[in-house]
Amino acid sequence: MKPNKLTGIIGLAKKAGKTVCGTPLVCLSLREKTKPCLVLVSLSASPSTRDKLRYKCEYYRVPLVTLPLSTEELANAVGKGGSMACVAVTDIGFKKAILAAAESTGKDGALSDSE
Repeated sequence: MKPNKLTGIIGLAKKAGKTVCGTPLVCLSLREKTKPCLVLVSLSASPSTRDKLRYKCEYYRVPLVTLPLSTEELANAVGKGGSMACVAVTDIGFKKAILAAAESTGKDGALSDSE
C-alpha cells in the first residue's frame, strides 16, 4: 500500500464522520468520554504540536502515529485546504485499516507507548 492508499482510508473515515480534524478539536476530544481510538499527526507538524499531542495521548492512553505525510497532504486527505497537523479517528475499524496502511508504507512513525 502506498501513501495514497493511506490518504484514501483517512478520507473515507472523514466521509463516514469518524474523524476529528485539527489540533484544538483533537485535544478537546481526548478529554471526552467517547475519546478517539487513534490520533494521527503529520511528519511536518511543528515540534511543539507533536510534543503537545504526544503528552496528551500518553496521558489519555490513546495511540499516536506520526504519518509520512505533510500537513498539506493530511489536509487534502480530509478534504480541507491549507494545512492540518493532526486528525483523530473515532472508529476501531478505520483505526485498524489506517495502521495497516501506515505500516506497509515503511516510512511511518512509531506508535507511542500509550495504548
